[in-house]
Amino acid sequence: MEKKPIALACRLDSERAIKLTRRIFEFLVQKGEIVYLETRIAPKIFPHNRMDLGEMTAENIKFIVIVGGDGSILRVANGLSQQNPPPILGVNVGSIGFLDESNGRMIFRDLSRVINGEYTLEVCSKLTAYIVKTSGEIKLSNALNEVLIISSKSSKVLQISIRIDGIFLNRSYLDGIIISTPTGSTAYNLSAGGAIINPNMESMQITPLNSFAGSGLKPMIVPIDSEIEVQLLRPRLDAKIVIDGQQIIKRIAPNTRVRIRNAKSQNKFIRFRGSYYTRLRKKIIGTVRRVPIDDSPEE
Repeated sequence: MEKKPIALACRLDSERAIKLTRRIFEFLVQKGEIVYLETRIAPKIFPHNRMDLGEMTAENIKFIVIVGGDGSILRVANGLSQQNPPPILGVNVGSIGFLDESNGRMIFRDLSRVINGEYTLEVCSKLTAYIVKTSGEIKLSNALNEVLIISSKSSKVLQISIRIDGIFLNRSYLDGIIISTPTGSTAYNLSAGGAIINPNMESMQITPLNSFAGSGLKPMIVPIDSEIEVQLLRPRLDAKIVIDGQQIIKRIAPNTRVRIRNAKSQNKFIRFRGSYYTRLRKKIIGTVRRVPIDDSPEE
């Protein structure tokens, strides 16, 4: 049986990431692996073994190593084939890197474990946004983290109407609204006051941004197979749609309806370092490091 190649991608604006990717390339070649490089980084490492992200699937790539941080993972996940993309092993060279499983210190040991099959896969759902036209729907890119609908003017609030599965829920004045996946619940959604959702839960979350007092819209968790429709109601005020912080669709006109549904694509992440909650504690929520034995309240 022909051996499947391993793919590498990284941040192009980080010399540290490029150097580490070069070392990973050399390590894997010494292990007898076939290695392909994302087209845009190949000239900096080995120009002859290049492949476009859109051509990479689980059928022709064993897994892809992404060196950078969460932003790099979101960029690559968006660029990969959306039909059965290869599993992702994230390598953090940034700050938090919540989606990453490895780092510059552990990566070579971790690669050996993956090659030996000593890992599990975390399956993460995605969302797709559609702009509704009289002629039909215009499909936008899939979102691993979130779909953000926000006012085109930072000093002006949107008025939106929101429906879930065709049923009217609320009309609100607000700066914007986030529709996030469980994976994205620890990103912008969390900063905006949304809940943390385990990625094993098949759900999506609706989180308003600075909703006007009395409007009533609060963060909500709904089933993953729900259809959420947001209509822009305020005259003469356009909106923007931002997908995973990577793609921006500007000048969404008043009265436009945007529908968000579960995507037909998923991403799989290579995991082997304990549970989701361990990663959550270490990288997101933290903990009190030491509680004094005599830490009792005053009577």
